[in-house]
Amino acid sequence: MNPRIVYPIPKRQYTFYTTLRYYYAIASIIVSIICVIVNILTHTKPWSVIVIWSLFSLWSLVFSLKIVEFSIFAHAIRCSFYIIILLGLIDYFIAPGWAQTVIPIVLFATMLVMLIIYFITYDKRERHLASILLLGLIVIISIPYSINSFPITNKIALWFHIASLIMFIVLLIINRKEVLYEIKARLNLFK
Repeated sequence: MNPRIVYPIPKRQYTFYTTLRYYYAIASIIVSIICVIVNILTHTKPWSVIVIWSLFSLWSLVFSLKIVEFSIFAHAIRCSFYIIILLGLIDYFIAPGWAQTVIPIVLFATMLVMLIIYFITYDKRERHLASILLLGLIVIISIPYSINSFPITNKIALWFHIASLIMFIVLLIINRKEVLYEIKARLNLFK
C-alpha cells in the first residue's frame, strides 16, 4: 500500500540566525586552520589553541544553544566554565603564573552570584540545583590546580578559592535532601 501525500513537504526555512550560524561555522574553521598554519610556520608559542578555544566557546555559547534546557542560570555557569578553561589555556601556553590568581576570583564571583540567584528564586530552585552542583564540581576540580601552584598563587586568591568551596559546602548542607535526590536522579538510581 502506498500512502498518498496530501500535504506538500515543507521547504526548509532559512532564517537570519541559521544563515549566520552557517557562515560563522565556515569562517571559524577557516580561521582555525589559518591560525594553526601560521603558528607552525612562525615557530612561536601555541597561541592558535587559544584562538580555537575562543571560537569554539563562542559557537557553544551563542550559536549552539540547547533551547529545551536553556536557563540564564545554567548558561552563566557554562560561560564561567569556558572562561576558566580559556584562562587556564592562556596561563599554560602564553603567560604562565597570572591565572592562578584570576581563576579563583572568577569562581568565587560566579558562585556568589549563582547562590544569590538560587535563593532569590526559591520556588524554582530545584531546576537550578544541577547547575550549582556542576559549579561546585568545577570548584573542587580546580583545588589541586590552586594547591599545585601555591608558591606562585596570591594568598588572597587562595582565600577566594576557600570561600567559594565553603559556600558550596554550606549549600550542600542546607539542601542535603534535594542534593541526594538530584544525584540519584542523575545517576538513574530510581528503578
